[in-house]
Amino acid sequence: MFPPGARHVIDTLNSVSGPATFARKTWPKELALKQSKSVSGALPRSPDPLVGELQPVLAAGAPFTYEGGFVPVEYAFVKTPTLVVSGDGRAFVPGAVPAIFPGPLLQPMGVRTITPAGIERLLARAQELGLLAPAPSYEVDMNIADAPDTVVRITTTDGTWEHRAYALGMETDSSGLPSETTPARQALLDFVLAATDLPATAGSAELGTESIHSPDEYRLRAIAVDESTAAGMDPAPVVVEWPASTGLDLATATDCARLSASAAGSVFADATQLTWFRQGDAVYQLAVAGVLPGDPAC
Repeated sequence: MFPPGARHVIDTLNSVSGPATFARKTWPKELALKQSKSVSGALPRSPDPLVGELQPVLAAGAPFTYEGGFVPVEYAFVKTPTLVVSGDGRAFVPGAVPAIFPGPLLQPMGVRTITPAGIERLLARAQELGLLAPAPSYEVDMNIADAPDTVVRITTTDGTWEHRAYALGMETDSSGLPSETTPARQALLDFVLAATDLPATAGSAELGTESIHSPDEYRLRAIAVDESTAAGMDPAPVVVEWPASTGLDLATATDCARLSASAAGSVFADATQLTWFRQGDAVYQLAVAGVLPGDPAC
């Protein structure tokens, strides 16, 4: 059995050949598949950087779509992972959001159980494709601008491996399916596709029923806004009072802050993307996400 406190996060892959064994000491602390953006001003990572990022967004029903590489910092701040598998046997994936505007302030996350056997199958695929090893070169000549990076970072008791490829999967084969020009990039793409089809890779019988995750803590960034600009917006933002019961001064949360679910109550669940919050003489727009295993510390 892998350590209950370990965290496995699936992100992307690397192509390094050679067999390897899954000695219990090599179970990753975290093997996570995350989405992120290539932006300046990104939040500092935790001193123990256990989470990786997946740039291309492989969405259900449109598994080969991508998001741009240059996005606002606030967008990158709340970008949710494609897959996080925690050492206590949970798998997190983005939940469905209605195609309306304004949408909910919080991106819902689905969570389900995953057995040790399911995790082992997932790790075996990563091992087969060379993910648990130093990264090879993923660089190729291409005429694609503003594309995202695909990044995988895995930390085990033996160390951390990061694999990063620009514009991964944007080439197609004769059948119109995504393909790559080098063995290393193809292996990385193969793992991304395998990781985003968890029932096929880990086994449907190894997965529990998915439900909406209720986080114990939130991370947020407060952006000061000029309330007078709301009149020119359609639809217009709704300004509400920031609850004093949270105990959080939003002026101190301009980079990042954390707030427990008990202190937050329903304030985030009741808000939309156009909910602004007034605290004293200032008005703020918030970027908020539920804290997941391996999220960066504020």
